[in-house]
Order: sequence, then C-alpha cells, then structure tokens
Amino acid sequence: MILNLKIFLDILTFSRGPQDLPSSQNLLKLIVLLNVVIGLISVDPKISYTVNIFFAVIYILVTLLFIRYCLNYRDKNSNTNSKYSSRFLQVSSGTLGIHALIALFTSLITLSMASTDNSILFIFLIISLYAWFVNGHIFKNAFDTTMTMGLGISLLHSMACVFVMMLFIQVLLI
Repeated sequence: MILNLKIFLDILTFSRGPQDLPSSQNLLKLIVLLNVVIGLISVDPKISYTVNIFFAVIYILVTLLFIRYCLNYRDKNSNTNSKYSSRFLQVSSGTLGIHALIALFTSLITLSMASTDNSILFIFLIISLYAWFVNGHIFKNAFDTTMTMGLGISLLHSMACVFVMMLFIQVLLI
C-alpha cells in the first residue's frame, strides 16, 4: 500500500504515469471507497452529507464510464485488440486516486481558512489548474498521445462531470 502511495505522489510530480500502478480491482475498490469517505468532508455546513456523497458517487461513476468509453474508442479507432481498454484499472485507479488526494488537500485547506477569505478562490483555482494538468498527464500516458491531447481529454472529462452534476442539481431543485 505504501508503494502505491509513492506511485501516486510520483504521478503528482509528473515523474510516473498510471501504467506504473498495479492492475488491481482491489486497489480500484479501495480508491473508490476513499473517494466516498473524502466526499463526507463537508466544507460548507449548508450542504448535507447526502448531497456530498451523491456528488462523490456521480464523479466516480462519470469518471469510470468516461475512461471505459475513451479507452474502448481508442482501441476501435487504432485497430488494436484491447491494447488500451486493458489499461482501465490502472487509468481509473490513477485518476480517482489523484482526485482523492487533491480533494482531501483542498478540503483541508478550505476547512483551515476563514470562509470569507477571498484568497480561498485563488487557491481553489490554482489547485484546479494543477489537477487538470495532472489528469492531462495521466490521460497522455494512458492513450499514448501528446500532453496537449491529454489536457484536452482531461478538460472533456471535467466537462462531463460538471454536466452530470448540474443535471443532478436541477433534479434536486424540482
């Protein structure tokens, strides 16, 4: 487990990629559980734990479906027999593991600062941009492509997550 944490920290510093993670269903299950637990950290007392859990679950489901679809699409377009789709566990573990680390870090910073402090928005923006680049690095390695394409895939992933979450918010308002 400590070795896997080191790999995640190396991914955060762009020195390793998801291919360095073990292809393990148990690791992915643990990371999914960590994402749900970190989703319980409420930085806004007006938002219930149930809503936070739903957002965590939505993020996890959208991420898993997005990665599955993209890897299958890459296989189909490059005529490779499951070369990319076989990376599903590693890419999913990498993406969700990095999300758990960054979400935990962001939550701890948010909780430690005054809620009226405007600098928290700037910090959130910097962390979000950094997360976008880390995910771009993961997708670059996962799809054997350039960093520009990896960043594009990362942006598309973020847009898909936000879109589904906005739909969820609209359902809550009904």
